[in-house]
Amino acid sequence: MNRLRLLKRGTDWVHAEELRSLFVVSLPRSLSSLLYVAAARAIGLAEPSWTSDGEILNRDRVPRRLLGMAPADERFTLLGLAPDVFAGMTSYLDRSVERQGFAYKDVVQPFVVGGWQGLGDFKVLKVRRDVAEVAYTMLKRQWLYPARAASVFDAHPWALVEGLVRAEVVLDALPGETVEYADAVLDHDPLECALRRLYPDAALAPLRYIDRGFTRTRRRLEADRRDSLVFRRLESIVSAVRERLQFDEPREEIAEALP
Repeated sequence: MNRLRLLKRGTDWVHAEELRSLFVVSLPRSLSSLLYVAAARAIGLAEPSWTSDGEILNRDRVPRRLLGMAPADERFTLLGLAPDVFAGMTSYLDRSVERQGFAYKDVVQPFVVGGWQGLGDFKVLKVRRDVAEVAYTMLKRQWLYPARAASVFDAHPWALVEGLVRAEVVLDALPGETVEYADAVLDHDPLECALRRLYPDAALAPLRYIDRGFTRTRRRLEADRRDSLVFRRLESIVSAVRERLQFDEPREEIAEALP
């Protein structure tokens, strides 16, 4: 394991290194990077030096010179479809993480994280964003990989939404504290309260991720969704997919990822 960069130094670190490590999970495009950094700094945890924003299972986050330490270039891996890759990912987690004093994040392997027995050694912070909003931002970027978890729908955006909904089920079932994206973009309190529940004995530094620039961006994105017919259609698709999946047993590989 490489040495990890400290987010706080000095006497505070002596205490922080004794705390259970933090694992932040969410769907993609859910403000998780910003909240991850804010949480790690508030608690005094460290992040891996060989990836950005603690995203330990995303090969794209690893600098080229450190790719030898990176996991396989996979996303939304399912046990039933790629058992060797799935096992390799969980083994990678086992040998790459520290159980105390550090912070990690994942948004691209919800089924791997959900099926990883080692997660029980961590404090877990879940960031939950409306699936229609996530699908809207991913469609804009043509990030369609969540469809790999779809089994009912083949065409986009239905398959994309199905994959996101199935991933959301797995993440919701994980033990831990949940912060709603819609609340976290308005105020620091939801994140602070979640961290105090996770680390009641830790002295938290002030959270400061909301500023004028952040607020302007939030309002611009809200206006964009409000005026978008595509977003309105996605809201309807999410509702229809949820209703359809109520009548289905989860795929075997997804069921095995549930705690």
